[in-house]
Order: sequence, then C-alpha cells, then structure tokens
Amino acid sequence: MPSVSIFLISHVRELALGAKRLLQQGNDQVTIIATGGLEDGEIGTSVDQMQRALDELPQEDEVLIFYDIGSAKMNAEMLIEMNPDRTIAITDAPLIEGGYVAVMMAGFGDDLDTVRQKAESSYHKSR
Repeated sequence: MPSVSIFLISHVRELALGAKRLLQQGNDQVTIIATGGLEDGEIGTSVDQMQRALDELPQEDEVLIFYDIGSAKMNAEMLIEMNPDRTIAITDAPLIEGGYVAVMMAGFGDDLDTVRQKAESSYHKSR
C-alpha cells in the first residue's frame, strides 16, 4: 500500500519550513516536504521548485498538498497536470490545523482520500 506524503507550499520559504518543523512533531515517520518563496528569495511560489521537491518522493507515494494562499493553489494545480502518472490531491484545509490532522492520519496508514477528508472535516468542525 502506498504511503501518503504531505506537501506544504507557501509564498515564504521560512513559513513552509517552519510549518514542516511543527507538523513533523505530530509523527516523524510521515514524509513531509515543503517549498516556498522564489529562487531569488522573494515572496512567491515556483512550479519548478515544487517539481524538484516532488521529485524527492518515491513515485508510488500519494501526495496531499496544503498551500497558504490562492496563487500557490494555481501552481499546485499546474504541478498535478505536469505529473499525470502521480497520485496527488490538493486540500483547502488550513496549512497548520489541517496539516497536523493529515500527518496524524497518514501516520495511521490511512489512504489519500481519507487523510484529505479528515483534514478538511477537522477544520469545518472547529469553525
């Protein structure tokens, strides 16, 4: 059974790496990758950087993407189109709260759809 990896995308590199550090506390056995900012250190997102991060994961891993704001989602959608042979989903769950639940569920061995649904439903219940 494939593992679910968590992919964090932010417009700021430090935010992506800080979120990864925080979420990794939930389960250090779950793979979390993070990317943020542009190559020159400015604020933004880069599909090229996202692709390089994705390429670090085993091909068979399922990937759940969390993002900070809208244009990161647009780039994540482009990344999915560029990788039709991968199983990748995007969630609208919050980067931290949803990400933490996703890490816990992935650690229990849940599949991608279940991890995504749990992350999204935990957010809606807390509102």
